[in-house]
Amino acid sequence: MIVPMKKVTLLALKSDKESALDALRDLGVMQITLSPAFSDGTYALKEYISRAGRIGTALRQIAEDAELEIPENSTADGKKVLDDAEKALAQRNALNAAGIELQRRQDELALWGDFDSGLLTKLQQDGVNILLCQGTAEDFEKAQAAEDNDGCYRIAASGGRVAFAVISLQEIDPAKYPVIRRKADEDPRQLAAALQQNQAAKEKVDAELSKLALESAAVDAELSDAAAKLEFSQVRDSLAAHGEIVVLNGFVPAPEMVKISDAAKKFGWGFLAADPDDSDNVPVLLKDNKFTRIIKPLFDFLGIVPGYHELDVSAAILVFFTIFYAVIIGDAGYGIVFLLLALFGKIAAGKRPALKTPARLLTVLSVATIVWGALCGSWFSMQHIPGTDRPFPALECLRDFSGDSAKQANVQFFCFILAVAQLSTGRIWKALRERNWRSTGEHLGWILIIWGNFFLTLRLIVYPGDFPQYMYYFYGVGLLLVMCCGVRWNQVVDVFQFPFNIIGSFTDVLSYIRLFAVGLAGACIAGSFNNMAYDVCQISKYMLPAGIVVVLIGHVLNLCLGMLSVLVHAVRLNTLEFSNHTGISWSGQSFKAFKKTTNKSEE
Repeated sequence: MIVPMKKVTLLALKSDKESALDALRDLGVMQITLSPAFSDGTYALKEYISRAGRIGTALRQIAEDAELEIPENSTADGKKVLDDAEKALAQRNALNAAGIELQRRQDELALWGDFDSGLLTKLQQDGVNILLCQGTAEDFEKAQAAEDNDGCYRIAASGGRVAFAVISLQEIDPAKYPVIRRKADEDPRQLAAALQQNQAAKEKVDAELSKLALESAAVDAELSDAAAKLEFSQVRDSLAAHGEIVVLNGFVPAPEMVKISDAAKKFGWGFLAADPDDSDNVPVLLKDNKFTRIIKPLFDFLGIVPGYHELDVSAAILVFFTIFYAVIIGDAGYGIVFLLLALFGKIAAGKRPALKTPARLLTVLSVATIVWGALCGSWFSMQHIPGTDRPFPALECLRDFSGDSAKQANVQFFCFILAVAQLSTGRIWKALRERNWRSTGEHLGWILIIWGNFFLTLRLIVYPGDFPQYMYYFYGVGLLLVMCCGVRWNQVVDVFQFPFNIIGSFTDVLSYIRLFAVGLAGACIAGSFNNMAYDVCQISKYMLPAGIVVVLIGHVLNLCLGMLSVLVHAVRLNTLEFSNHTGISWSGQSFKAFKKTTNKSEE
């Protein structure tokens, strides 16, 4: 259920604004409507959090790469850790850049072998001009033919490049030759030594960063503290001053209004509470129960929230998503694997409470998968009980998912039953919410059209044959109701869109065949890998380990594809087809109260 909200305006004395904000934060029941314009201090905090976040991420990555176990708590000063890490990261980046440049220069001189730059400098001072050149064979021939030098000597050649030295007792114009780029005192030995020094310096910095990475908990605490300061600063910037009075706007859940009223009496605030307008961007607070709370991890993962003026369809989505999941995964053996993972998650939730609800959702999904897989007689897509010729027990109408076409049709029939059940539920829900005769007639018409689509689909795809007479009655009455109650004939867009809406309703029903198709694909993939493993084992008894590897790889791949299919198809049917018929746009934003999140001082 979506908790009703009140739009609240608070008034306090300007001299009491800091204490008022502290008290309001301690209450923790109001989401503040923030001002788009912030002070310099707020912008500075935002930049600090952004910088600290990047550094914290880098430290976590360093710990992960080095396989370091980060303690959950740290007594270090988070700010000092951030400053030291920033300097160390900058130093490491500079050393990496310098190392790349040194390596590039060393690679350029690699063709020359070893030489002493000091000796070259001494010869230069004694009047012997030596140019170290590197170019093509044609460049070398041109240098040999040149008359402004006393000799041109080939040193080495590799990959079409020739290293050669041009020697002259007279002044030479370097622009005429492909002279290599190097510093006057640079030679291979010096570059090798510089690279060693660079590597030693990098190892020292990396060791320092590894030590700092172990203090990542202190960085997280500093970030949390900075986030609380930022929220406080943003709220303070949102205070509108009117002389000696400051005003703050926001939203409060209706059941919590008594706390605001009591606080106003205690601290001498003025406040005005009103119902939100349709134009207000009202935050959404969902009141969960033990049943609907199970689906919350999926909503959090997708980042979707219904709008304030929309319906809370958590219960319906939980029921249908569970069935969709079971049909798509479609195997009792896979369900057992997921159930074991869920049980492990529940055990781990003792130390990490955040895992508790996801583990509960996975448990529900796994049990449903086991039930569906058992009904289909599918256990890791094996055709028979190991060691016997007997097939796994199953409902006759669902046995052999990937085999007999009549039994496949029964599964398709079940998928289309899910379609009309879910889409009709959405229309009924929407009609009950709007509560007027016109919308009731419109949605009843759409329900009849959906059922007409159902019977049409059955005859076209599932059980081919003559169309039943009552299908035409469904279509006729449904179209009449929608045209009379749902189409605004004075609106060109409505008239133009009406035929496409009819076609769309048919494709919505037809879309549920994806459950059967994806489940069938998974069963075929798993069965193919089982057969490949069997064929491998038939070659020789010594090939048993190879057959086991084939089975494991195949089923792991199939499990991954199944989970991806759930995210693509099961989620789509709920958030698109069902949501369209229920009138849900998922345009809401979650309610976030202004409250204390850290024990550290805000100042």
